[in-house]
Amino acid sequence: MLEKTNGLVLKSVKYGETSLIVSIFTKRFGLQTYILKGLRSTKTKSQKSQLFFSGSILEMVVYHNPQKNLQMIKEYQPFYFYKNLTEHIVKNGIALFAMEVLLQLLIADDIQEELFEFSLYFLKQLDISENSHIANFPLYFLIQSGKISGYHLSGDYGADCPFLDLAEGRFSNREPLYPPFIEATDGALISRLKNGNNLAEIMEIKMNNETRKRILSYFVDFFQKHIPHFRNLKSAAILSAILN
Repeated sequence: MLEKTNGLVLKSVKYGETSLIVSIFTKRFGLQTYILKGLRSTKTKSQKSQLFFSGSILEMVVYHNPQKNLQMIKEYQPFYFYKNLTEHIVKNGIALFAMEVLLQLLIADDIQEELFEFSLYFLKQLDISENSHIANFPLYFLIQSGKISGYHLSGDYGADCPFLDLAEGRFSNREPLYPPFIEATDGALISRLKNGNNLAEIMEIKMNNETRKRILSYFVDFFQKHIPHFRNLKSAAILSAILN
C-alpha cells in the first residue's frame, strides 16, 4: 500500500554493487528499513543516493507492508535543506551522534511521533545556531530523547538527596552500592541539565569539555543499565575530539 510520510535517515549501508539499505525513522511508521535497488547504477541515480546521508530529512511516498522487514520507497525529496550542518565538522559530528542515539533507542515499527518531531526540531536548531553555542547540544539531545522514550532520572540533587544512583535511576539520601560514585558537583550539574526546560537553558550551562564528556558518559551508563539493547556510542569518542 502506498503511503506518504516524512522520514529521518539514521543509517545508510551499501548493498551489492548498486543498491542501498537505509534505516529511516519515519513519522507514521516508526523505525523502518528500506531497500533502494539500483540506486548507484547510473550517475543520475548515484546523485540521488547522496540524499540518504545520516541526518537527512525527507518527504517520501513508500510501499508499506507490515508483514515485511524490508520496505521500498517509490518517491522521495528533501523536506528540509540544511544551511551549513553538512559542511560544518562539529555540527555534522553532533548530528551523527544524535542519529546513533536514535538507532539505540528505537525499536522497529514503534511509532513515536513526539520523538520524531523533537529530532527534527533539534537538527534544525543545530543547523542555524552559532558555532559557539552548540557544545551542550549532544547532552541536550541524549537527555531529552531518553526522557521522551520514557527513560529519565527521578528526583533532584539537594542536601537531603546528595547521591545519584544510576542503577536505581534516581537521586537518593544514601550512597549507591555500586559505581559510579558521582561527586556532588557533577550530581548538581546533572540535576540542572535534566531539568532544563528548553534548549536555551541548556546552552547557558557552562562546563569544560572534560566535565561534559564525563556527564555524557554517566547518562550513557544510565541508559545501558535500563535499556537492554542500548550499547556503547561509537560517535561519543569523535564528539570528545571535535568539541575540544
